[in-house]
Amino acid sequence: MSKYGMVLNLDRCIGCYACVVACKMCYGTRPGVNYNAVNTVEYGEGADARQRYVLTMCMHCDNAPCVEVCPTGATYKTDEGAVVMDYEACIGCGACVGACPYGARHLVKDDVTSFEGSVAPYEEESSERLDVVEKCTFCYERVKAGQQPMCTTFCPGQCRIFGDVEDPESDISKYITEKGAFNIEGTSIWYVIPEGMDRGLLPKPLAELIGASAGSESTDETTAAAETTGAASEAATTEAAQEASSDGGTGSGATIGIVGGAAVLAGAAVALNAKNKKAKAEEKKDDKGGTDNA
Repeated sequence: MSKYGMVLNLDRCIGCYACVVACKMCYGTRPGVNYNAVNTVEYGEGADARQRYVLTMCMHCDNAPCVEVCPTGATYKTDEGAVVMDYEACIGCGACVGACPYGARHLVKDDVTSFEGSVAPYEEESSERLDVVEKCTFCYERVKAGQQPMCTTFCPGQCRIFGDVEDPESDISKYITEKGAFNIEGTSIWYVIPEGMDRGLLPKPLAELIGASAGSESTDETTAAAETTGAASEAATTEAAQEASSDGGTGSGATIGIVGGAAVLAGAAVALNAKNKKAKAEEKKDDKGGTDNA
C-alpha cells in the first residue's frame, strides 16, 4: 500500500518563503494562517557560526493524536497516510488543536481578509471557512489528480521531495537513500540537514512529545481533568452543533477552556470518536447489504 511522505532538504533551503506563499495562494488562507513555516535557526560559534532555515508543517503522524480526539471524524487519515480535513463535519471545538504536539493546526475564528472590507480572488474559497480547523493536507486532492503539492512544485531550491515512501523505486525513496535523510519517528516527514547542524533543532519524534506532555501532569491531576473534560467535551459538541446553525459562535477563550491539552482531551474525545467510527462502519455494512457470512 502507498504511503505519502515528504523530504525537507535544509541544505538547499534559502529561506525564500516560496512554499508559504504558494500554499497560501492555493488555499487562500486568512491572515496569520499558514500551513507551512520557515523558522530561522543559528548554531555554532565564532567563525563556525551558521544560520539556516528549518521547515515545518503538519507532520502527518502515523498515529495522529488529532485524529483520535476529533469527536465528529472531521479529521481523518486517508489510505495513503495523509491526515486531512472534512470542513463540513468540523464543529470548530478545537480539540485537535490542543492535541497536536507540533502546533500545526489553525482554528479559524476571525472573519478577516488580507484587505479590509474586500475578498481577494485567491481568498474566495477560504472566505466560506469559519469556525473550523485548517491544516496542511499534503495537497491530497492535487496529488490524487496526479499533481505534486503546491509547496513542492514552487520550491526554487528543490528542497522538497514528495512521493510514495513505500515504493522503493519512487523518487522520494531513492532520494532518502541517496541523501541519507532521516525520519522524524512516528511521522511522514524526513529531513536532510546541513553538516554540523544539531538534530535537536528539528521537530522531536511524536512519542517523545506525547510522553513529555503526559509527564507534565500527575496521574491524579490527569484523571480528574479527564473526567471534567469528558463531560465538557460532550456539552461542547452539542453546543457547537447548535451554534453552527445560528449566527453565533463559541469564543476562543471558551474553546481553550474546553479543550485543554492533548493529555486531558485524549480520554474524553477518543470515546466519542470510537462511537463515530463504529457508526460509520455499520453504515458501510448496510451499504454492502450486510457482512459476508456465507
